[in-house]
Amino acid sequence: MPRSVAIVCSLLAIRLFALEASAERAKRAGDITLYRAPIGLRFSLGAAIIAMVYGAGVVVLSEKRDWWTFALLMALAIFCTSQWPADLEISKSGVSERRWLGLRKRTLAWSDIASAALAHDEESVWVVSKLGVTIKHTKYHVDRTDFVAQMKSHGKWLEPGRTF
Repeated sequence: MPRSVAIVCSLLAIRLFALEASAERAKRAGDITLYRAPIGLRFSLGAAIIAMVYGAGVVVLSEKRDWWTFALLMALAIFCTSQWPADLEISKSGVSERRWLGLRKRTLAWSDIASAALAHDEESVWVVSKLGVTIKHTKYHVDRTDFVAQMKSHGKWLEPGRTF
């Protein structure tokens, strides 16, 4: 019974994060619009990363020193960091993406963007450059309607059935 409760709670949390993302609005600062993960998802992932790194530190400082536990906790912390949704920014110059808590940044100028379209199978919006580089606005990013509206306003939206 406890296993099924954990699974149901996990699935409910995933649904709530997606619902929160659809209800939250993007942040605007001047001419830049920021599309982030909702606060609940950021808090949950951040708390998990901190707890795992803390646990790994406790294992290292303990007398028993189970190195496999340390390695497992650090691997899970790195995995949680890799799953953190990217921060997307739209400005007058183009679309940019910051991943890995700001360590990796990718920018596409408006002139370099070939198209943007809705990917129904992934429930995301893909922005594709002329070189094939993609930036994804997932269902765990806030304010999809505004993101799509901004893509359409720059003339980069690809309607279903339309080709170049």
